[in-house]
Amino acid sequence: MRATLTLTLLLSCCLTGILSLTWEMVDECLKENGVTGQDLADLQTGKVKADDAKDNVKCSTQCILVKSGFMDSTGKLLTDKIKAHYASTNLKAEIDKKLERCSNVKGENACDSAFQILACFQDGQ
Repeated sequence: MRATLTLTLLLSCCLTGILSLTWEMVDECLKENGVTGQDLADLQTGKVKADDAKDNVKCSTQCILVKSGFMDSTGKLLTDKIKAHYASTNLKAEIDKKLERCSNVKGENACDSAFQILACFQDGQ
């Protein structure tokens, strides 16, 4: 995975649009998990590789997905809720394709699963 991927996963306008996230939600999750600007800068610059991302960064990803209603607290992606949310949008086909490819991605724990799922969503755009 590319180092810039993680920053993109957490903060990009693209995912904000795709996953209906708000900047406030992202900021709240980053704060709750103690993710600093330096953590994000280290990922962006490649000082820390995405594969070596800290647990707090991964848990911020899970927090974002849980708060958005698209994942439960155990790390299970709620695909029916995601599909229903996008059923009548122009993103439906893209979301369905990404869900088919990424919904079964599993990590070592709920935080890692969330992080890997969003990485999968980002790959191949």
